[in-house]
Amino acid sequence: MVSGVYLVFQNHSSAVLSIHLGLLGLVTGIIIRNKFSFIKTGVLSTIILSLVSLLAIFVISLHDKSFLDGVYMNLQIQMDKGLKIYEESDISEEKVKLLKESFNTGLNIIKTSFPAIIFIINALMVSINLFFSKKILGLKHLKLSPFKTWRLRDECIWVFIACAAITFLSKYANFQSGYLIGLNLLIIISAVYLVGGLAIVNFFFDKRKVFPFVKASIYVLIFTSPIFLILIIILGLVDFWFDFRK
Repeated sequence: MVSGVYLVFQNHSSAVLSIHLGLLGLVTGIIIRNKFSFIKTGVLSTIILSLVSLLAIFVISLHDKSFLDGVYMNLQIQMDKGLKIYEESDISEEKVKLLKESFNTGLNIIKTSFPAIIFIINALMVSINLFFSKKILGLKHLKLSPFKTWRLRDECIWVFIACAAITFLSKYANFQSGYLIGLNLLIIISAVYLVGGLAIVNFFFDKRKVFPFVKASIYVLIFTSPIFLILIIILGLVDFWFDFRK
């Protein structure tokens, strides 16, 4: 997976991406042979690929100590180009300043949550791979219930609470390593609860028979607004106490 990330940020050849996709297929194929469910196969594949990704990043960093700095520098360059476009338009200086602060905040978030981002990218790619494998190859053992009925196990709430506690206590105690570990784990579990929240939204869309255009508009609004993303995550969390689909 890291080869794919390396390709995106460092503009390497397509051969690197081929290796990454081959690893994705190999790992997923081996796990599928055990005839696990869709969720179990996806979780195992994501964990294995993420560990390989992080190990690969570590090895690359040993050979090229400026690797991650180069990644962040390329991101900064792209952000500066985007900011320049806004500056050349008719947008007020106050809004440009706000955008600049948002870009800098976003870059800082990427720096502190890089492992979580790798994990989430892996999860997305594995899910897409499994979905099409199920459809094209007819793998019936990859059981998957309708998305609108998907709900996290109640025990997952304790994982979220533990990650949040580690993050905030480490921040309070000025324990940087503990803070980074807790923050990345918190982002990952929050992404899982985001999916849970989206399942609830999808349930009510189907129940109210919302038009596809309205659905698409709301999804775009959710994924382009941090506030709405947080609200959907909270919706997934409180489903632990209130089963909204009853």
